Amino acid sequence: MPDRYLESLVCPLPEDIAHLKGAGEFDLALKVIERRLERPGLPMMLRQRLETERMFLQRLPRCYTLTKDDLVSEMRERVPDFKAEELDELLLDGKLDFIYINGVRMYHEDTVGSLVKTQPQINCRAVKRAYDQQKQPLNEVIARVKAGGKAFKFTIRATTQIDDKVFDPNDTYRVHLPIPAKSMQQSGAENLHASWEIKHVDPEDAPQRTVYFEKKMAQNEPLVTEYSWVQRPRYVNPLDESIHEIIYPDALPVCDTDLCEQAPHVVFTPYLRNLAQELKGDETDPVRIAWNFYRFATQQVMYAFQRPYLLIENGAAYAATQLRGDCGLYAVMFISLCRICGIPARWQSGLYAEPGDVGSHDWAEFYSERLGWLPVDCSFGGGALRANNEERW
Repeated sequence: MPDRYLESLVCPLPEDIAHLKGAGEFDLALKVIERRLERPGLPMMLRQRLETERMFLQRLPRCYTLTKDDLVSEMRERVPDFKAEELDELLLDGKLDFIYINGVRMYHEDTVGSLVKTQPQINCRAVKRAYDQQKQPLNEVIARVKAGGKAFKFTIRATTQIDDKVFDPNDTYRVHLPIPAKSMQQSGAENLHASWEIKHVDPEDAPQRTVYFEKKMAQNEPLVTEYSWVQRPRYVNPLDESIHEIIYPDALPVCDTDLCEQAPHVVFTPYLRNLAQELKGDETDPVRIAWNFYRFATQQVMYAFQRPYLLIENGAAYAATQLRGDCGLYAVMFISLCRICGIPARWQSGLYAEPGDVGSHDWAEFYSERLGWLPVDCSFGGGALRANNEERW
């Protein structure tokens, strides 16, 4: 979708369409949008807003697939003693993501996993690999970093394969696999090996680095890849004002985009401006201001799995008003609050990996003249608080 459509989200949705959407009358809302788009002379931004909303209404129901009975049934598979009445308390506490579709309250498809991961009173009763809040390997790495560990080498071996149901013999298959890029904390991917011929590898400093494979297959052969990279994280107490040192001298320099709005998810709404000022107070040191934003994010915003970001109108405002978000929404909220206060901040995205647990992950970085760029992970910070691990927080 072109950027101009996402930027049109700052245009208010016409009230009649907003009412229909809120009531879950998606089919009627779509008909109203189609009729409205037929009007000649419709302002361009309003037209783009309506076209974007049409896409939202077509896709949103795919993310909200659970009725109340479905949700209770799925919960009991993970938490056998779960009671339907518990949903009422979870709703009152703002811990359930739902919309109405044709008069029926429908819950987000990942509600069960989200609750088991984030709610200690549910997690402790869960079966089927309840989420491990302790993250012992991460705790061990943190201890080594704080003790002065200089470098850590990681190796990932991964296998992916075309689903047999859709495999077509003699067709050509193309794969773009994300791999580590060189950054202020790590090397690029090293010792890259694969069972398919490597057609292209992006340079180490590519903004979104991938390795490209292409293979014509008579039989469904898995793609097996293995690569390593080296991380060199450093620990300092950023609140120690006696430290004046650029912690990561190889970081990319500050640029104009590290301070600006970037619709749709980094938009300086009146509420976000007010929140930034409230959290900042009379503080003038950028590091301590960022610390206040981090505390708000980790203490007040609950982690929850989310619908695709494409279907969220403003990620920063969403997290700050719903007080609910995932790693990416934590990041854009932190970034927005920093930029509002004139503190350069930027988005980071990549892979989180530990033995037995691998997945996509987002975090942020912010800049101060005293320390340079520093990484900030509000999502893992919130997880540390849920685990009562103040050291990791």
